[in-house]
Amino acid sequence: MATAPQGPSEDVKAGLTKIRGTLDWIDRKLPDVTIEGDHRHRIPAQLYDLALEHAASIFHLIETCRYASAFALVRCEFECFVRGAWLHHRATDDEITQFVEKDEIKPKLWQMIEALEEQPPFEDKLLSDVKESAWTSMNGYTHGGIHQVSRRLVGDFIEPAFEDASLLEVIQFAGILGLMSFGEIAAMANRQDLVTEAQAMIDSGAAQVIHA
Repeated sequence: MATAPQGPSEDVKAGLTKIRGTLDWIDRKLPDVTIEGDHRHRIPAQLYDLALEHAASIFHLIETCRYASAFALVRCEFECFVRGAWLHHRATDDEITQFVEKDEIKPKLWQMIEALEEQPPFEDKLLSDVKESAWTSMNGYTHGGIHQVSRRLVGDFIEPAFEDASLLEVIQFAGILGLMSFGEIAAMANRQDLVTEAQAMIDSGAAQVIHA
């Protein structure tokens, strides 16, 4: 038996408010960005835009205490970003055509990340660090594994049981990946001004809600 959701804590609400400001900034800037119509630009832009929608959905779900569904979208956001980056930066024309015509991407996620990190702007190994540290849990949350089941019981009640630290971690991750997605869209549109602004927001902690 479940009880009614009690609502996020004040710390989580503050984190959501901060990241919401970041997403609002992206929403204001996106209409002024123009992407070329070829597949190498348009399809990655669509995947980055999908990653941004997943980020917004994660925040909305946490705001309404649908924590498990929010966590299930983390892998979706990450995978959309990696696929978009690989298709734009590393895929051959034939591989792009294969995706468009057959919905197939042959490299595994780790292979796409490995290829991306061979050159800028991904040589900092951030993507492989995320894959190494969080991929198992991402899968568990998306596919109803033990990570989800173990956070579905409070005393004798079946209901979400997510601690603030985990919620803030997901909020921060979704926000940073959202800024990275927007930065990639801006780069494809040759809007270096927006690339610089997005990176400055990441560097200044605009998406930082976890404090050491």
